[in-house]
Amino acid sequence: MGVFVALFDLGQVSRSLLRLKLGHLGLAAAVFLGSYMVRSLRWQLLLRPMGRFPFGQVRDVLLTGFMVNNLLPARAGELARALVLWKVAGASRRGALATVGIERLFDGIVLIGLLSLVGALFEVPPWTRKLGHVTTVMLVALAAFAAWLAYHHRSLLAAMKAVLRGLFVPLRARERVARFMERFVDGTGALRRPALLFGVLGLSLVIWAMEVVVYYTMMRGFGIALPVWVATLTLSVTNFGIAVPSAPGHVGVYEAACSGALIAVGVDKELALSYAIGVHLMLFVCITGSGLLTMWRMGLGLEQVTGGHEKA
Repeated sequence: MGVFVALFDLGQVSRSLLRLKLGHLGLAAAVFLGSYMVRSLRWQLLLRPMGRFPFGQVRDVLLTGFMVNNLLPARAGELARALVLWKVAGASRRGALATVGIERLFDGIVLIGLLSLVGALFEVPPWTRKLGHVTTVMLVALAAFAAWLAYHHRSLLAAMKAVLRGLFVPLRARERVARFMERFVDGTGALRRPALLFGVLGLSLVIWAMEVVVYYTMMRGFGIALPVWVATLTLSVTNFGIAVPSAPGHVGVYEAACSGALIAVGVDKELALSYAIGVHLMLFVCITGSGLLTMWRMGLGLEQVTGGHEKA
């Protein structure tokens, strides 16, 4: 991180940050928070096969999970979401965790689509095309596995039981493994319902369209007069960059990916880093603040949300 920072004139970065137009910042923040309302609706659809959970409850749990992602490393918020939904609504933790995985899969599919569309229509840096090819292969494999698991889970369960019996695993342990898999598969139910599946896909498109608006609005606020496709490219590259679990809030990784995308299309490097810091700070404050508020409303503490008090 120190080597990365040394490449920039931090005085110029600071001056660029101070020139951010507050009107654009406010609009971007409002659209960003609105996208999380749509995210909540999407998660509610993914949870539908497991039960009918009120929108407000789903929204509060989702915001709390994303807040934990900002405060703890290794995307701990994904596990926190499943834990909190179990605490406040009695939902299966394994099933809820599966819905989070499917949610991420749809996010990846839409981002790949955006990156591919931009690459097909505009002259983009060659390395972004390679990034698109690699992530496409990975997502196709994950999507195929998720679909197979949703429709052929009984075969998988039968095979697992046979293998465990062959290894002379005790009956109680076999039953625990089977229960875990059955509850996890419950979370893939949306993949077996076409109406829910298309609803989730449609909402995913809306979510990422709103995120493009956020990135483009912030670009204008920093005086970066580039077309929408640059905001789309920056959004896609940044999100693929932070997909791998890293430091709390993706500090450093986010700035490197976001500024790198802008520098690659000709933006001044100090201005690009200022933009990355400004956007990241806005996202962090919006989500962390909202998550802390909803956690307080649910009467939970950070230890309860993260499972720190639970017995192993």
